[in-house]
Amino acid sequence: MTFSLPGFDQWTFQIVMFGSLLVLEALSGDQKLSTVLEPMDSTRARAHELINRPCCALASAHA
Repeated sequence: MTFSLPGFDQWTFQIVMFGSLLVLEALSGDQKLSTVLEPMDSTRARAHELINRPCCALASAHA
């Protein structure tokens, strides 16, 4: 299930479990960014940090 956050009109978000990790994913067009959430993290603050300062991006090749 995806959700949106005010101020991030071009992005949708989802929170997923990856093993024991809680991961915030940001999706916009072909872009997919993700970061691990800590228990007391603000989802909005982490989304802002993720979009404005991504530390790694992976590109997928389309056939």
